[in-house]
Amino acid sequence: MDFPEILIILLVAMVVLGPEKTVELATKLGDFLRKIRETWDELRYQMYMENLNRKIMEESENIQSSEEAQEKSILEYIEEVKAEEVKEDESGTTQNAPDGASEGTQTKTD
Repeated sequence: MDFPEILIILLVAMVVLGPEKTVELATKLGDFLRKIRETWDELRYQMYMENLNRKIMEESENIQSSEEAQEKSILEYIEEVKAEEVKEDESGTTQNAPDGASEGTQTKTD
């Protein structure tokens, strides 16, 4: 509503109700509009906080799933390394000596 429209409504209300009742009505209307505005602002704030909390929860779930995936891949890598070590121990062909001999047949040179 524009100012001229409000002015016309107030003039009609003053003619119909009289000046005293118009002032009372304007006061009550102002209080009512203030309460509506406060309620609307509170609702908007609550919606904003819920949206913010939802985003935080989604982000924490993403981080948690990422950490779990990373932890899982680390555990898989450790198990692969252990499996390779077990295979090497079972075959007995690990060669650490510079001459190509296996560990058990290395000669000590001083």
